[in-house]
Amino acid sequence: MRFGTTRSQVYDAQKTARAKWDATSDEWDDNVRREHGELVVDELDRTVSDVLRAVDQLATIFVQIRQECEFPGS
Repeated sequence: MRFGTTRSQVYDAQKTARAKWDATSDEWDDNVRREHGELVVDELDRTVSDVLRAVDQLATIFVQIRQECEFPGS
């Protein structure tokens, strides 16, 4: 199982979404935007970051599993 491509796609989507959100501040800068940013955008950003960390951990575990299955006893 390879995680690199999917992880990259999720990371790129997160980066693109954040850049687009940040760009809205030029046209939209009021309390509603700030509240939406805190409640929705920032929370989504944290969740995606947590998912990316989990994918990294799974990738590490799968590398270990693969190595142990290919080279038993090492």
